[in-house]
Amino acid sequence: MNYKIRQMTIDDINDVIKGESNAFGESLGFDMLYQELTINPSACYFVLEIDNKIRGYIGTWINENAEIVNFYIDKKYQNQGFGKMLLNFLLDLIEMVNEDSFRIKNLSLEVRVSNIKAIRLYEKFGFTKSHIRKNYYKDGEDAIVMIKDFEVNK
Repeated sequence: MNYKIRQMTIDDINDVIKGESNAFGESLGFDMLYQELTINPSACYFVLEIDNKIRGYIGTWINENAEIVNFYIDKKYQNQGFGKMLLNFLLDLIEMVNEDSFRIKNLSLEVRVSNIKAIRLYEKFGFTKSHIRKNYYKDGEDAIVMIKDFEVNK
């Protein structure tokens, strides 16, 4: 099995939409992903390729306070360390940004209250539960906002 993480391109959008739809039952959609890749200077999107096929991705906005916009690993490849790999990749990127330019104070995300597997993964990476966003998802499920703080030495 060959795998790599690389920057997402416009050519990847349709595959990412399929993966999001399989993982979540919905997608951010072509237009949003296209705009993220072409006009949002804060957007950083990366895909996980396994045997030359996109099997996951992570999308984030990197500003003073960074945010994970979306993140999935195909079910077939979950529990094999790929989610940890993508999160580590993102955290390494934030560490490099913090050394080279402005300082990122924290990284936040929303996760379904029912997604215990993801919540446990985020907690292993130092995220803590901040608050609940009621009826956040289209189906009415609440989201937990989780935050990971970074040491900021200026």
